[in-house]
Parts: sequence; C-alpha cells; structure tokens
Amino acid sequence: MDATVIVAAMGLAATLLATWLTARSQRRVDREGRILDAKVRTYGECSESLYEYARATYNRSKARIAAQPDRDEEGPRQEAYRANARARSAIGQVLILTKNQELEEELTRARRQIGQLNRAPNHDDLRSRQEVAYQTIKRALDMARSDLVT
Repeated sequence: MDATVIVAAMGLAATLLATWLTARSQRRVDREGRILDAKVRTYGECSESLYEYARATYNRSKARIAAQPDRDEEGPRQEAYRANARARSAIGQVLILTKNQELEEELTRARRQIGQLNRAPNHDDLRSRQEVAYQTIKRALDMARSDLVT
C-alpha cells in the first residue's frame, strides 16, 4: 500500500513538473520571438532614419555648394535637423533593445559620418563623403544583421 502511494505521488509530481517546465519554456520562446520582432522593426527604423538623414544632409549640402541666391536655407536645414533627431532616437532604441555597445558605436559613427557631408567644400568632395557615409552605414547594418543571427 505504501509503495502504491509513493508511486502515485511520484507520477503526480512528474506530471506537474513537466507541465511547469513546458509552460516556462513556452514563455521563454515567446519572449525571444517578441524581442526578435522588436529588433527587426527597430533595426529597420534605424536604417530608414540613417538613410533619410543622409538624403536630407546631402540635399542641404548640395544646395549650399550651389549657392543659389533665392534658395530657402531654413527648409533643408530643418529637414536635416529632424532627420538627425530621428536617427539619434532610433540609435537609442537599438541600444536599449540590444545592449550591444559596439553596435551603438558603429551606428553613431555612421550618423556622424553623415554629418560630415555639411563640411564638403565642393560637389566632388560631397560625393566622396557621401560614399564614405554609405559604406559606414552598410558596416553598421551588417553588424545589426549579425546581431539578429546570433
């Protein structure tokens, strides 16, 4: 009689433990899936904001170099400032989500490289700075992609 009770108790304990372990594992998998979805979305937004900042800064610098007397300086400047703010925000979101300091530094390096477009004295230098900025963005996005895989 005592052996039967012990075996029944062990069976009940094993069933409860298996249920608990399964539920715990499922919650972990669900959480990892949500984090992966958030990373993909945030990396996409970061990529978009960096390229938008590059576009706005390029257009602003191109207009400055062309020195069009009747051009509206404030519009392109404000557009570039807004794009820079969105890029900074997106980089901050990436850092919060991944806690990957190297990725944050690479994304910040890309954003700063885009800012160098403002220093171009002529169209040829502007194009070469733009190419360097795009290469820096690509390196940062490659690092983000590898973060998704690991």
